[in-house]
This record gives sequence, C-alpha cells and structure tokens, in this order.
Amino acid sequence: MLGDLIADRYRVEAELGRGGMGVVLRAHDTRLNRTVAVKLLPADAAQPEFLRQRLASEARIASALNHPGIATVYDFIEQDEAAFIIYEFVPGRTLRRHLESERFNFSDTLDAALQLTEAITAAHDNGIIHRDLKPENIMVTTDSSGGRRMKILDFGLAKQLQQPCHIEAAAPTQTMLAQTAPGFRLGTIAYMAPEQLDGGRTDARTDIYALGLVLYEMATGVHPFRGATLAATIASALGTTAPPLSRHNSTLPAGFDHAVLKCLRKNPADRFQSSRELFIDLRNVTHDLNSATAQAVLAPTEPGFARRIFSLVLRHGWEFLHVRLCIWCVMLAFVAWRFRVATPGAVGLAMFFAALICTTVLSGLLFTLLYTDIADKSRLAAEVRRMAPWSRVLSIMIGLLAWVMAVMVAGTHTVLAVFLILMGTKFGVMVLTLKPSMDRGVLSSKDLT
Repeated sequence: MLGDLIADRYRVEAELGRGGMGVVLRAHDTRLNRTVAVKLLPADAAQPEFLRQRLASEARIASALNHPGIATVYDFIEQDEAAFIIYEFVPGRTLRRHLESERFNFSDTLDAALQLTEAITAAHDNGIIHRDLKPENIMVTTDSSGGRRMKILDFGLAKQLQQPCHIEAAAPTQTMLAQTAPGFRLGTIAYMAPEQLDGGRTDARTDIYALGLVLYEMATGVHPFRGATLAATIASALGTTAPPLSRHNSTLPAGFDHAVLKCLRKNPADRFQSSRELFIDLRNVTHDLNSATAQAVLAPTEPGFARRIFSLVLRHGWEFLHVRLCIWCVMLAFVAWRFRVATPGAVGLAMFFAALICTTVLSGLLFTLLYTDIADKSRLAAEVRRMAPWSRVLSIMIGLLAWVMAVMVAGTHTVLAVFLILMGTKFGVMVLTLKPSMDRGVLSSKDLT
C-alpha cells in the first residue's frame, strides 16, 4: 500500500487511522505538490456496496461545506470497484489525543467552543447534520497566524435535508436525502443524544447535544454519562441529569455552565433550538469575561501596604500556618539540643534524638502539603486527609517530649524548662485545634472536599 499511486496521482505515504467505515491515508498529490488525506473503504469491509454508497454520500455532503472549521473535500474518485474521497490534510492531533495528554484552560475552551459552534452552524445552514460529533472527529491544529484551530472531520454518518435546519418552520417538511446505516457504532454511543439512542428522529438539536458533551469534557476532563459498561453509559445518558460543570471545575463562569447544561437536556425541545443561539450565549460569556477583566485593570484604588499584608494573610492563612509550624519544628529541635547540652548522658541523648526525628518528619509532611498546594491542588484534599493522623500523632509525641524534658531540667535550668513547656503546649494546640479547622476551611473554599 505504501508508495502506491491512487488514480495515477496520489502517492500513499502513511496510514493515519482505521475504523469500520473506512481507512484514512496520508498521500502526496503529485500534480499539485501538496499533502492530502485519502479516505477509502477497508479491504475486508462487510456490505461493500452499501459502504461505497455511504462514502459517495459523505463526499457529496461534505463537499457542500466551505468553512475553516470543517475539513475540505477536494475530490471523489471511483476506480473499478474502489472509491476514494480526497480530503484536505489537517496536521495536528485529534481532540481525544489532546485531552489525554493535557487540559484546556478556560480561555482556550471558550475559544474552541466558539469555533466548533460556528462550524456546526455553517453545516446546519446548509441543511447538514453531522450526527457523529465527538473528540475523535475533531482535529486540533494551528492556523496561518499560529493560533489554535479546531476542525471537524468525518461526515460519514451525516444526514442532508432538503432545507436548512431551522427547527420551528422546517421540521415538519424536512426529508432525509442520505441513507442511514442500520444500528449504531459502539464508539459513538457515549456522544449520542437520547433520541438517537431511542432510534428516534434526529435534527440540528442532536448535534447540539453532542457538542455539549464535547464542551463538558473539554472544560472538566470528565464525561458526565460515561459508565463502566456500554449498558451503564446508555442508562445514564437516558435517565441521569448531567451534574453542573462547577462541581468538577469551580472556576468556570455560571454563564458557560448554564449554556453547556442546556445543550444536554434530555428533551430536544428544552435545548437550544439552533446552534446559532448557542453561539450567541457563548459569545456573551466572552463579553462578560472581557468586561470583568477591563474593570479589574481599571480599578482606581491601590490598597496600602498594611492592608495588602492583612489581605495576604487572610487569603493564604493556611499556607502561613504550615510555614509557622515548620519554623516551630526548627525552634523545638534547637531547644531540644539545648536540653541535650544541659542533660549529659544516654537519657538526654535519646530524648534529643527522639525530638529531632519527630520534628524532622513532621516538617517533611508539612512541606509536602505546601508543595501539593502549589503544584497540584486537585490532590490536596487527599493528601491532607492522608497525613492528618500522622500530624496529630507526631505533634502529641513532640508535646509530651517537651514536657518530659521540662520536668527533667526544672530543678537546674528553670528558664529552659519554661521554654519547653510553653513551646510544647503551643505547638500541640496549633496542630491539634487550629490546623484541623483551617484544613476544613481552605478545602471547603477550594471545593476540594
């Protein structure tokens, strides 16, 4: 296959993907000196005549679209028993591959949402419903200016209507021009609308539902209905309401949350009735964010130094507490060393090393929590819960050691004994009372519990 010429023109360079409906190859157009994608039927395909008709239908439907967010069809070739669609080659990777390796920030998610909605609107305006919108059929590439561009691929299950997809007036008279494959493909189940799963009538609102699932996954990293089995996924899609996106990502604006959840309503009549309505709502979210940013930049007052310090303490009190506890561990280790100097012998040495080990281990736990808070807040709740028992045990041991050392030197070094009692008591109170309450407060505010 590699190196072969298709239609005496397209030299095959590599296989890009394979599925039940076709094989996609990268090829070089020897006449126009450009890279293209060639879609053809798999050699062992069942019902080859039906799939050949489906491939021709895909070429006819996709060629009617001319939009930067949709892969362009260059040609359709029938040669002997074979048929080929010549597509624009889109470099990059699928949205599925992108989501597996990295997350979108909200700005990128919103920009991608607007691009995808605009592309779907262009298809709907031409009377075309995709019916198989999912991360595997969306490419993440770059445009001529270096920006991120989303492109929709694979119109193999698309349906073409005699009229554009305007629900209110056109719905009663719309007629399908493209044949529908019997049954459905397992890879598509997770992105099918309830009416598709029930075998009912599909229209533009079916694509809006699938787009809502794609946006939900981009914004949260989670599919709201995917279950452990195919049956569980179908049952969830038919009977479960998608949880708010803010449950998975508390930074998302309420307007975006509302727009995506409206896409995912079970009854098509309750969703956006056109992708153009969705585009307007998403654009309003952009305007609201830009306005909020502009107001923040133009804020007229600059707080004084004392007020900034106070605000910093309020916002980062949990972090400051852990830093203070680490400092107290160092101070307790120093006082334990002073105790060792004042108490020669094996007992004094053992007490010193016990205090040193406890304060060192506890400092390590505290620094681990601080690092987790900075590097990966999503793991902070689990780390706090995992380390809480150890922190309490170590603090109790440190407090008891301080009191025992104080009793041992009370007769000869009164000042040192007082320091040991005060420091051990205060340390125990901070770890056993103040730290747990601040842990609960910061975790609650960050929506990690």
